Amino acid sequence: GLVAAASRIGVRLHATRGSMDLGASQGGLPPDFAVETTDAALAASQQAVERWHDASFSSTVRIAIAPCSPFSVTADLLREAAVLARALDVRLHTHASETVEEDAFCQERFGMSPTDYLDSLGWLGDDVWMAHAVHLDAPSIARYAATGTGVAHCP
Repeated sequence: GLVAAASRIGVRLHATRGSMDLGASQGGLPPDFAVETTDAALAASQQAVERWHDASFSSTVRIAIAPCSPFSVTADLLREAAVLARALDVRLHTHASETVEEDAFCQERFGMSPTDYLDSLGWLGDDVWMAHAVHLDAPSIARYAATGTGVAHCP
């Protein structure tokens, strides 16, 4: 698998166990066949960390817990994934503020911006990095900075 291949060629791997539990029939983006239950996602995430994560200083394999995005994940999964990751002392990752449609989705569904929504679920901190973060306003940028939240800015 991926972990064995990375070890064999000598690269440092920070793999994520992604998950989606909000299918199209519930107002999410992914088709229902592509989602799993919240409990199954959390159990598989914990298993991935327990099987492959190496927290040692010179580790070449680390695992992060990575529910996909506000479009495809319930609040329960986001909240519980943050609790699990912190209990296991691993990092968190998700896609955030990737499109203007995501902002509209969060405003309509949750009454707040993606940054406010993720913050309300425990998703800002120095153990978190977001993919994209293309559509952030000045207050959101300031909150990311103040909390040490990382960004892999990829428009």
